[in-house]
Amino acid sequence: MSTMIKQAGCLVVCVAIAASGCATTGNPRVTPANMGQQPAASRLALVEYMQKLPAGTLVRVNRAGGHAVHGTLMKATDQSVFVQPKTRLPEAIVEIPVDEILTVTPSSKHGQGVGRAIAAGAAAGVGATLAIFWILFAASVD
Repeated sequence: MSTMIKQAGCLVVCVAIAASGCATTGNPRVTPANMGQQPAASRLALVEYMQKLPAGTLVRVNRAGGHAVHGTLMKATDQSVFVQPKTRLPEAIVEIPVDEILTVTPSSKHGQGVGRAIAAGAAAGVGATLAIFWILFAASVD
């Protein structure tokens, strides 16, 4: 009777390991709330921050309308920021007025690639498989 309980427990653990999700490498997509008009102090701080970023920096600009622009910073002025969108097909430079901007975030050029996601999934699969084999081996030895 005890071997049957061990095998049932082993089966439950194996199913729990196999059914658990793997961590993803992507960032969650969260749409910022429409904040409307910015206070003058935060607008000035945002303008100063954008002007200190060097041209050619990869940035993500979150707009008040919920649409984000990801691309290369071309120029930042007191009134607007100019971004070359990073898309598969070339697009024209986008001028975004400072009043529409919620946040400006510099991005790294080493983004989350498909290869990194495949490697993470393969490593998780190998680890789960080894864990299942070790549990089955431990249950069968008794």
